[in-house]
Amino acid sequence: MVNLLEANNLRVSYNTAEGAHTVLDGVSFFIGQGESVGLVGESGSGKTTLGLSILKLLPSNAAYTAGSILYKGKDLLTMDEKSLSRIRGKDISIVFQDPLASLDPLFTVGYQISEAVKAHRPGMEKAELEKAVVSIMGDVGLPEPVRIRELYPHELSGGMRQRVMIAIALVNNPFLLIADEPTTALDVTIQAQIIDLLKHAKEQYNLTILLITHDLGVAFELVDRLIIMYGGVIVEQGSKQEIFSRPFHPYTKALLMAIPELMDIALNAPSRLSAIPGSVRANYDNYVGCRFYDRCSYRTKECLDKEPELQEYSPRHPARCIHPLL
Repeated sequence: MVNLLEANNLRVSYNTAEGAHTVLDGVSFFIGQGESVGLVGESGSGKTTLGLSILKLLPSNAAYTAGSILYKGKDLLTMDEKSLSRIRGKDISIVFQDPLASLDPLFTVGYQISEAVKAHRPGMEKAELEKAVVSIMGDVGLPEPVRIRELYPHELSGGMRQRVMIAIALVNNPFLLIADEPTTALDVTIQAQIIDLLKHAKEQYNLTILLITHDLGVAFELVDRLIIMYGGVIVEQGSKQEIFSRPFHPYTKALLMAIPELMDIALNAPSRLSAIPGSVRANYDNYVGCRFYDRCSYRTKECLDKEPELQEYSPRHPARCIHPLL
């Protein structure tokens, strides 16, 4: 399988009034062409920063301090803004978790979809442009697209707004779709519809998908492979089947144990629903040892000697733990 995207030793920091804080600390991963990959972790794990890093959409106080992000072999981090603008929304598109905040309230949804087309195909004639807008709206399941394209974002439900965002992301036939918590603000029924829509879009548009989520239940429905993040580093990677049936890192197991409908499937044994104690630290600057130590029920004093490295405890299934759950 050819790697469509590859990050190598990526380090990102945010400059604050208290100084610079490292948010991503030596992150390396790949996404093969045609894969669906889930990037999973709690708030504060660094997953959204990683997703935004791919298209250099981080806020102005962010700095890339090391590493590379290769798209089809070319480093996105060294590209100038003009070159990147040709890729954003064309080769690589992103769907954010809050469509109401992403859509402009002053323009109709049809106009906003058409602007995404014109950004990369400025010479398209009006009739062809209107046809493209109506077609993509139908593809993402928006009923009566000719009527709905004249509506404003506030006139649509949350699920319909998210479908508009997906239409904007897909209208230029991208190779890679980054979906950042695309179902978080939706009720359970609409969540299932959006997941089904993404599954259908993957097949219809031959997409590669990076799903960013805190919910392993959502990831279970959509992805082939999982990347688990904690405290700005990757703590486990592997196929969905391996990680759900045999998690190696205590954090991954704790995430699974917090989801009732997955506990029996994933761990193959009935158990009580449990929450992970404590929370992710604000930063891990100058921290020594395992970043999950404070919250881990398997910890020993050796865990604080140094930060564990990712080790393959089975083929293509590495974990960052000196006490893996083998």
